[in-house]
Amino acid sequence: MVKCDNCGITIPEGMESCPNCGKLATIKTGEDQEFKSDKNQKAESDESQEFKTEEEQNSSEQTLTRTCKNCGARIYSDNILCPLCGNRLDEEYEEEEELKCEKCGTPIPENTLFCPTCGTKVNNQNSTGYSREYSTHINDNIKTREESNPSIGKKINLVSIIIPAVIALIMSIVLSIIGVWLELSWYAYIIAIILSVGFCAAPIDNEINATISGFIVGLFLGILESPLFGVVYGSFAVELYEYYVGTHLITLIILGVVVAFLSNMFLKKPVTNIVTKIKKMM
Repeated sequence: MVKCDNCGITIPEGMESCPNCGKLATIKTGEDQEFKSDKNQKAESDESQEFKTEEEQNSSEQTLTRTCKNCGARIYSDNILCPLCGNRLDEEYEEEEELKCEKCGTPIPENTLFCPTCGTKVNNQNSTGYSREYSTHINDNIKTREESNPSIGKKINLVSIIIPAVIALIMSIVLSIIGVWLELSWYAYIIAIILSVGFCAAPIDNEINATISGFIVGLFLGILESPLFGVVYGSFAVELYEYYVGTHLITLIILGVVVAFLSNMFLKKPVTNIVTKIKKMM
């Protein structure tokens, strides 16, 4: 195809005159064909450059949201397949769907542990590191609180109860016999239980074990009150003692519990220091 020199329309090669103006057509030389070819290549290059510019513009308008989990390529928001490895990305989109409360259906914001409407705990496995860290701190605080305030059942330790109770009971029996011999009547048992339980219950690990230990000592000393009096003055004196003085089982139990609790609360440190020094001397 050539152009008419007069009117500029395109004329098929081989025609002798222009069908539009009638001017005789000029035969193109090889140089003209080469010029035409260069012109066509330039036009095609311009068109390709224009297409490339539009493509880059479209790419720049897209938002880079994440990277491919398979190959690490950069992925834009409207891509369904990875441009490098062909990995499907719609599954990742499904994982990023808006989280809703299982109970009331309320949309749950990011980094939220409980539903803002009904208070239901959110089962958000895709939570951020901040949320996981915050949840960890909560669990640590709960664990620390439980360790610092254990339940009564966890505080009870039979070893911490029985050993001090046995020692305190032996001491109270000996002191009671001495007091009865010194004619202190039933006050001998009061003095004995205050000294023995007060000393032995103070180093116990907690007030629950100390209180139980004091209860045991008071119970057994109350049961042995009359027999211990008979050890010093005989069986006939026991009948007179019970007739005129009576027994004090309840009183001694209450006294043992109160003394054990108070000594464990307020005398733990000084008594523990004394016990430690005695152990070092032995």
